[in-house]
Amino acid sequence: MPSLGDVKPSARLLLVCLLCGTACIKRDFPQKLRIREDLPSSGPQLSLAIYQSVGVGLNAGHGVELVEDARIPEAIDTQIRQARHSIHLLMSRWRPGEASERLLRALAARQPDVTCRVLVDPLLSPGFSEQVEPQLVKSGCEVRAYRPFVGQEVVFSDSRLEARTHLQLVIRDGRGGLTGGSGVDAASASAPSSRDTYVHVEGPAVRQLQQSFARDWLESGGGLLPESAFPPAEPRGDARAAFIPSTGSPSLSHSERMVQVLMASARHRLWLTNACFVPSSATVDTLIHKAQSGVDVRILVPGVESNPEGHVLSAQRSTYERLLENGVRLWEYQRAPLRARTVLVDEQLVAVGSTSLEPNAHALLEEGAFVIEDGSLARSLAASFERDLTHAAEVRKDEWRDRGWLQRVSTSLPLSEAGCL
Repeated sequence: MPSLGDVKPSARLLLVCLLCGTACIKRDFPQKLRIREDLPSSGPQLSLAIYQSVGVGLNAGHGVELVEDARIPEAIDTQIRQARHSIHLLMSRWRPGEASERLLRALAARQPDVTCRVLVDPLLSPGFSEQVEPQLVKSGCEVRAYRPFVGQEVVFSDSRLEARTHLQLVIRDGRGGLTGGSGVDAASASAPSSRDTYVHVEGPAVRQLQQSFARDWLESGGGLLPESAFPPAEPRGDARAAFIPSTGSPSLSHSERMVQVLMASARHRLWLTNACFVPSSATVDTLIHKAQSGVDVRILVPGVESNPEGHVLSAQRSTYERLLENGVRLWEYQRAPLRARTVLVDEQLVAVGSTSLEPNAHALLEEGAFVIEDGSLARSLAASFERDLTHAAEVRKDEWRDRGWLQRVSTSLPLSEAGCL
């Protein structure tokens, strides 16, 4: 009988997981997509590359604006006030608190003939059905639960903990919309606000945002949306944009395809902020390839004080050594819980949404991001990224190499199946 030392590392990991009763899941495959072509970071060829990868290209005619932190609820309030036909909200997280009360007041004060539809994932929304939903219904909103837990108690190993949504969508009249990293938290005046980034878009791509809501609304028993929810596309600005949704995939999701195309298009700058950074080997390979090609690759991730998913921190740090040794620069954000998920490429290309960089998220969650080609938006995101670095600690190669044995052991632990939500 072979000894444990004779067993392949992957098999040893599986054996340890089985013996310990843990859920050590490794959703990473050596054949994952890696794009080595030199793609442009703007123009028709970039749009064609995105279209070939995910079936959606960048179209002109959009007005875009970066919306951050305290301005996010203000922007949502504005969309609700401006709505004349419908307001649709899809949130992966909606918890009672001051932020929720503000949103409830705005929805209750909307124009009389505006239809309100709200879709919420119950997994990360404790207290929503008891404290929030009755108030929404009282104000005339139709409320649905996304893949509700019905019929029995939920346990850790329940398959219903998988296949959730991480989309955050706000759509006004099918003409304007917002999306970003996280939903409605239980914020209070005494608690630090989270660090999040949304983007507000008006123009033809909002139709794609509406379609994502419609798909999940239909699945949740809400029926088909009326034709008025999909008005004719009207150009509203000069930006080129597309909303790219992604449903969970055990092999290769649209999120992974999109990120690979964006990274491959970087010629001299690739700056990423991600609240859930446990990249696949394919993502790490591409980041290293870009850094070794002379691209300025910078990554901002949660630190100890700003990690909303504390169980992810060790797995996140397990990727540092190889990245640092190959020219990638890393910072850990320290100021507040980090929720933002953004990509900045060169002078014009931006992605903002809920797309994590983690295999379990790609395999299990619905995600989505706006990909936008616009110089002004890129400059705004670059300035925001540089401000965030002033509240972050850089992880330096020499210091990381000399870390103690306890840190080395902790950063070799695998991520559980729960992943990032």
